[in-house]
Amino acid sequence: RMAHNPPTPALLDECDRQGMLVWDENHRNRASPDMIEDLKSLILRDRNHPSVIMWSLCNEALCENFNVDAAKVLKPIVKELDPWGQRPVTAAMNGGYGGAFQDVLDVMGVNYHIGNYDSIHRSHPNQPMIGSETSSDYSDRSIYANDEVNNYVSAYDVNYPGWGNTAEDAWCAIAQRDFIAGGFYWTGFDYKGEPTPYGWPNVNSHFGVIDEAGFPKDNYFYHQSVFFTPERKPILHIFPHWNWDQIDCKGICLQGGDGSKTVDVWAYTNGDAVELFLNNKSLGRKDMKTCRHVNWQVPFAVGELRAVAYRKGAEQVFAKDTVATTGKASGIALETEWPLSAALKADGTDTALVTVRLVDDVGNTVPTASAPLQFSLSGPAQIIGLGNGNPSSHEHDKPETSTYGSRSAWNGLARVVVQASKTAGHIVLTASGKGFKGGHITIASGTTSSSIITA
Repeated sequence: RMAHNPPTPALLDECDRQGMLVWDENHRNRASPDMIEDLKSLILRDRNHPSVIMWSLCNEALCENFNVDAAKVLKPIVKELDPWGQRPVTAAMNGGYGGAFQDVLDVMGVNYHIGNYDSIHRSHPNQPMIGSETSSDYSDRSIYANDEVNNYVSAYDVNYPGWGNTAEDAWCAIAQRDFIAGGFYWTGFDYKGEPTPYGWPNVNSHFGVIDEAGFPKDNYFYHQSVFFTPERKPILHIFPHWNWDQIDCKGICLQGGDGSKTVDVWAYTNGDAVELFLNNKSLGRKDMKTCRHVNWQVPFAVGELRAVAYRKGAEQVFAKDTVATTGKASGIALETEWPLSAALKADGTDTALVTVRLVDDVGNTVPTASAPLQFSLSGPAQIIGLGNGNPSSHEHDKPETSTYGSRSAWNGLARVVVQASKTAGHIVLTASGKGFKGGHITIASGTTSSSIITA
């Protein structure tokens, strides 16, 4: 869903290529000359994108108190300018249910209010429904206790605002009702502003499935577990990390009077059952409930947690996942997450998303390590962005120069965005930090497929 305004055409182009379905949103439900022209521009610009499947008139307050007179002016314009597509017209409503504005819509969009799903459907049983905005649960990557000092929120799916729900409750409410087509989750990425439940000096939201640097949070894997069929992609994810010997025991870690630690371990899967092992000793097998998770209370011991998922009562392993205690961070490793081809085009626009990891002596990412890092670049390219997903970071997202930048790694990870020039050649990005063995990556840029070398 594009909210709450028309998207960049480049995004729709990519949705066309990947086969993603798009809710394309007009900014405001107002029948003034300027707003009508904005709507016409949107439809004429985007109507030939096959990814677009619905036109939205507005969202919440931008619906102008769900002004039915304006909606009756705007909807015919959409239909007139989309004669071949005839895509349905919708809106994202957080109130006004059962009113005249709803009657104008082809598809009813409901923001949150999962307790109203049934009554809305009863009043309009023949009107298709969709969860136009759901959940708004908040979380931060690799954080497992709410922290009001640093303004962090636990990654466990338990925190949400008064208007929202956990990710599980939001999706279960949809999955259990055949009359609701699906739901849009607020939000895909964290973003600047709206730092709910905190305020300044917190500078970005915690709503995302993916943090602002593009790294997945644990909820990312919940959504995979309910989106992918078992036949298409086996999913199993266990968390939290297993470095409780290195950080304070709090949040989902409870410390006993004798110094022992007990950790609440969760698993997401699209299998039917999960068995958990600590240092090869079984802690029991648990059956999955539809659209939910399973969990164990695990006495902490240094070593490895291993989960195995099964299907249909069979003993054959369906999927597996592990988390292990790491050593202290001692080095920096770099690799490309994008492009998948592991090469850049020398066209002046192509970019590489470089993942920077703080690693221990054997190369394991240390999810509890954070440290300031410096990056330098040589070759036909420039650094155009830096990030780490820390919602309280005031570090610059842009480099100091086109070939030098600084940014901390946070909870083991940092991001550097490198853009090719129009000159072919080899690009070298080097990372360093006090007390760490440095690392570098070599990216080939040209007109043909090349390779990326890490060290």
